[in-house]
Amino acid sequence: MIPLLYLFVLSIALLAIGLAAIAAERHLVVIMLAVEIIFVASTIALISFFSYNAHANPDAVTMLFAIFAVAAVEIITLITFYVYMKYHDISFDVSKLSKFKW
Repeated sequence: MIPLLYLFVLSIALLAIGLAAIAAERHLVVIMLAVEIIFVASTIALISFFSYNAHANPDAVTMLFAIFAVAAVEIITLITFYVYMKYHDISFDVSKLSKFKW
């Protein structure tokens, strides 16, 4: 069995990678993928924390479903923004989103 500390170090490393990508990039798709990496980090931390105990915890399952639902909504939003911005020939640079009008 993998020690709990290793899984927490992995989730902290993924969180740091996601935060660094959000801080460094200006491309919308890369920022959304960085947020997905942060969701994966939180999922790994949650699963490792609740699986360390041998008993099944219904709160963990509820939290996992919430994380997966938010991730699915984010992907749908990303696809919608991508299609809209591609159709209207808007740059994917987040600093130029002032042109993004409905």
